[in-house]
Amino acid sequence: MQRRLLQILIVSASTVLFGGCAATLQTQDHASSGEITSETRIAVPPASAHTVVLRMTGSKVATGSSDWPRVQTEWREAMAGASNPAGLSFIDETAGSEIRSGAGTIVDVYVDDYHFVSQGARIAFGIMTGNAFMQAKVTFRDVQSGQVFGERSYNTKSSAWQGIFAPTTDRQTRAIVADVVKQINPH
Repeated sequence: MQRRLLQILIVSASTVLFGGCAATLQTQDHASSGEITSETRIAVPPASAHTVVLRMTGSKVATGSSDWPRVQTEWREAMAGASNPAGLSFIDETAGSEIRSGAGTIVDVYVDDYHFVSQGARIAFGIMTGNAFMQAKVTFRDVQSGQVFGERSYNTKSSAWQGIFAPTTDRQTRAIVADVVKQINPH
């Protein structure tokens, strides 16, 4: 009986320790006129919902950081991981892949600012790693014409006070990418 109770406690503690919390994600849409609108789905035509092309840029603060390559890798991996189950082909222009002819949606990601926190740092240093956050704007464009389907601002944040349970940059990126893919292919 005590052995079973111990096993249950170990499994429960492991789940809590390694499960973590979901990332807090705030979004705002921007109409073509530039005004901020209530959150609606970006209207991506079905013909453009087969291929997603990632382009990443950012502010001088973001791209000048030593963690910028890691942020790009997180986006690349998250986009590749979310595209396939959604039935999308994925092309990463930031890694030098080129767009082939055909229809698709370019996802122009502009990272304004972020604080990169890895899972290892969060576990090792807890509260001392600080708050992970990312402020980015994503513009959805047609591959062939360049027409803008819509823009959405994303802000993620976590509190270091959550300790090792606070969402790290990889979880925040996956939360943003999940919404991006949902905008392109809502099925």
